Amino acid sequence: MYDMMIDNCYTNMREMLKDCISDIQVRAANTGVPGISSGFQSLDGIIGGFEKGKVYVIGGRPCMGKEEFMLSLIINIIMESKLPVLVFSTNHQKTNYIQRLLAIHCDIPVMHLFQGMLEIHEWERFDKRVGDLVDASLFLHDSLDLPLNEFFETARNCIRDMNIHIIFIDCLQMIDFVKDDDNPSDRVAKVMLSLKQLAHLTNVPIVLGSMLSRGVEYREGIEGKRPQLMDLMNSSFIEGLADVIMMVHRPEYYHIYLDDNCRDLHGKIEIIVNKNALRPLDSILLDFNEETGVVCVRPDTSQGHSTLGSLKDLSSDNESVKKLIKTFDLEEELPF
Repeated sequence: MYDMMIDNCYTNMREMLKDCISDIQVRAANTGVPGISSGFQSLDGIIGGFEKGKVYVIGGRPCMGKEEFMLSLIINIIMESKLPVLVFSTNHQKTNYIQRLLAIHCDIPVMHLFQGMLEIHEWERFDKRVGDLVDASLFLHDSLDLPLNEFFETARNCIRDMNIHIIFIDCLQMIDFVKDDDNPSDRVAKVMLSLKQLAHLTNVPIVLGSMLSRGVEYREGIEGKRPQLMDLMNSSFIEGLADVIMMVHRPEYYHIYLDDNCRDLHGKIEIIVNKNALRPLDSILLDFNEETGVVCVRPDTSQGHSTLGSLKDLSSDNESVKKLIKTFDLEEELPF
């Protein structure tokens, strides 16, 4: 798969203690999280951010907000931490992926972007915020059918040339980088092991989205609907090789509106940390807007009603839209 330096595979006790003590000193002097911040302070307090050389798995059933949560993490890293991010999309083409990212960043319903029909205040917000992303260090590869050796070569080249600090892969089970005759269980095992090695050798954290089995649909009650480690498809390999496993859960989807502590669960998603190497397990609640995909720690602020319109319809009398057309060399006669 790739060459390994055999003569560097061992270290004596003195060197290991030296490295460990140095790492402890650095962490003691650093008031922030040891890894890359997720942008959610409460989550950073549990997992310590995304640390170098570790593999993180984010699992969720359909409609739970898993992809929106991952996109929110990516936006937080490129916008707040200003760090280069590499994304391998196995599930979406680049255009669709970026449209969903724009919906979250601009806080605009994703269907409005897909249809090209935005309200006037949405065009203004789009114009105000889209420019923030132009120079953001986000590199996207829609990696369907990418051979395993090319995947690793692409990842290592990007880490070297673009100084990539973290890698996201949207769906583990969609990775088909190995022989067709492998069964799904063997394929997931090989991919997980390969990604674990890649994270270790490059000293870059890797974040993976993962499907869950349908077992949660057949369980009853508040606790029954919360995803568990055994719900991960091919769970034994994922559970064994991942350093941190988080589950995205939306109780409202299952008509659960209050938890055991009487907290209101309307418009909420729960991030459940089911595995957390050397750290305690816990969970957090975040606000979730299903229309826009925004995941945040503040209540969603609704806007007043306005008339929907295309770029062509609004360009004649809206300064924000005129500016948007000029900035990106768009043609007014073409729909956005």
